[in-house]
Amino acid sequence: MENSLPLRGPVGPHGSRVRSGLMHRVRAASLHLLISVAVTIAVFAAMIAFWYPWPIFLAAGAPQLLLLVSVCDVVLGPALTFVVAAPGKARRKLVIDLVVIGSLQLAALAYGVHTVHVARPVFNVFAVDRFELVSEADLDAAALAAAPEPFRRLSQTGPTLVAALLPESADQRRELLLSAVSGGADLAQTPRLYHPYDSAKARAAAKGQPIARLREFNPAAEVDTLLRELGRAEADVRWLPMRGGKRDLVVVVDAASGDLLRIAPLHPWLR
Repeated sequence: MENSLPLRGPVGPHGSRVRSGLMHRVRAASLHLLISVAVTIAVFAAMIAFWYPWPIFLAAGAPQLLLLVSVCDVVLGPALTFVVAAPGKARRKLVIDLVVIGSLQLAALAYGVHTVHVARPVFNVFAVDRFELVSEADLDAAALAAAPEPFRRLSQTGPTLVAALLPESADQRRELLLSAVSGGADLAQTPRLYHPYDSAKARAAAKGQPIARLREFNPAAEVDTLLRELGRAEADVRWLPMRGGKRDLVVVVDAASGDLLRIAPLHPWLR
């Protein structure tokens, strides 16, 4: 035992330098991480407030989009800073490296914001017997140009509520059906057929389903909570499904007038 080597000896100058250099890099990367998180949270909060109001945030797949953008942006910058923040590096060279990293990070964030912007829902369309979210990416310039004038401008503050009515011409209906079957635009993605929702809300009320049906797909307590929040009796409301990009929701309307009362994060079908 007396001749055995100690498990740990004093740290030599080289070991101290390595540890000091590692801590220097960690501090620089941590500071960059805090700044990146703060900027990303501020940008995301604005995007959610304007483009993805709750619960459309869920239906449009915003959590997945924002997670992808945040991982790329928040991880990229601090990781590169950890690599370049070598102790003893000339200040001018370090500043240049950080400027390049910051520029790359801002470019990645700008691209992510653009992607989330284009994917935002711009119309909530009542079509036949349901509602459907339509994003900017679902519409092309030619389709928008053919829309009635009030619907040519895309909202920046949540989707515009409209109704899409089937054309009266049998030929146009056939053309629309062929487009939908072939993977093209369906009724909800055809802006030239858009009308104000008020012109079709009586149809929405007539197509609405009773609340008892909603209890088949959701816990009764959640449905009861919704009714209490609305301050309505069960017989006074109806509901219709709303198709979203990632998740389907429920639209609650007044049983008599068809006025939209609430978009609820409930399930409109069996899971």
